[in-house]
Amino acid sequence: MYFLKLNIAFIILFAFYKLVFSNDTFFSWRRISLLGLYVVALLVPGLNCSYWLNKSVEMSSVANEYANVVLPVVTITPNNGTVQNWEAIVTIAYCVVASLLLLRFLWQLFSIFMLRHRCKTAEVCGVKVYLLDQGEGPFSFFSWIFMDPKRHNQKELDAIITHELLHCRQYHSLDILITELFSIAFWINPFVWLLKREVRLNLEFLADNSVLTSGLDSKEYQYHLLGLAYRKNVATISNNFNVLPLKKRIKMMNKKRTKGVAKAKYVLCIPMAVMLLVVSNVEIIAREIAAAANDREVPIVRVERQVTKPLTTLEEKSIKVVSNDMPSSIEKETVEKETVVPQVKENEPSAVTDDESFVESPEDELTDQTQKKGKQVVYTVSEEMPTFKGNLLSWLAENIKYPVEAASNGEQGTVIVKYIITANGEVKDPVIVRSISPSLDKEALRVVSVMPRWNPGKNKGKAVSVYYTIPVRFKLQ
Repeated sequence: MYFLKLNIAFIILFAFYKLVFSNDTFFSWRRISLLGLYVVALLVPGLNCSYWLNKSVEMSSVANEYANVVLPVVTITPNNGTVQNWEAIVTIAYCVVASLLLLRFLWQLFSIFMLRHRCKTAEVCGVKVYLLDQGEGPFSFFSWIFMDPKRHNQKELDAIITHELLHCRQYHSLDILITELFSIAFWINPFVWLLKREVRLNLEFLADNSVLTSGLDSKEYQYHLLGLAYRKNVATISNNFNVLPLKKRIKMMNKKRTKGVAKAKYVLCIPMAVMLLVVSNVEIIAREIAAAANDREVPIVRVERQVTKPLTTLEEKSIKVVSNDMPSSIEKETVEKETVVPQVKENEPSAVTDDESFVESPEDELTDQTQKKGKQVVYTVSEEMPTFKGNLLSWLAENIKYPVEAASNGEQGTVIVKYIITANGEVKDPVIVRSISPSLDKEALRVVSVMPRWNPGKNKGKAVSVYYTIPVRFKLQ
């Protein structure tokens, strides 16, 4: 889920950048904002602020729609063969492509180091440079400048040195390495590549602006760039003097400078980051709402309550116990009978009406995010939700078998199972909160009961017990 949220964040952030910042001439500000986009995309999907957001009516409405439409459901169909794990195949293919891109990146780094090792050095315009001898275009990598001074006149040399020195002094190669690594890790997302191109282009805008402010004639400099347009580049991870697209660079050089007051728009980065943080937490809130909705759909079970003192107005109401909070003996009775209608006892039995509800005594009260399971407090939602060690949907698909009896009787539908993931990561007390048939319910409970340990949920860094709900759809082909 983190991977998916991060890729969606890149799409939104790229669109935000193009819409708000891509046409101004505040190149240093744009550099900071571009690097900030990577930081936001990396951090926001992992931050949890559901504790505050789940109290908002508007967020609850959005999360409810998300829960109904987006939350994953495991679909099990009867088959005689083994389940093909397509997700594992896709993951392997993804990692293979990423590995090839990483090898290419490392080879380019190695090529630059080897080139530096074999190149002779000379001083040009008071700056140490590494001499190229095979017609490559000038470029820089961190503090190293590579060029062939014999191919340029003095004005051109001044422009190249000024251009590349800015790349070196402002560590532009670090920006390039960061964007390259993100492109390797998230190569499947085209917006990551587009964002990398924007970073590279803005670095050239910065260097071009440095040349023009040094006093060099704008048209002369642009003709010089055109003359170098078809020179060979040693590596794509370097700062190339003649990097394309030249058309955009020339247009930016001739563009009227943006007024300083327009810098105020960079403040929009803050509400944008907040919006992404809110959106990334919708999934957690949706699970909480879905769990609550599932509880309301369970048949109500009423049990006896012994009291030793006169009942207050609130205590005179009947007791509603959802099946997942019942002792095992009551759970068994609930399966056999849809409801059990007992009485509230004090000195004499008293009737219990169907429309009454019970509010626990003050010592039993819990927040709306926790429930009591015996002596254990179980959270409905935690700051850091439990995570399965691997892929939950794939594991369920491999381990659930469609009951032969259910398939013969044409039974199908979605069974919803709720269970506790303890502070130790164990799966305990699975119960059916939406039943289809005894055989399908039994299979869903069986597979949940044999789940391996999870990564437990956490509140303030401390492992806690958390309720988790999973829908399992049994479907006949």
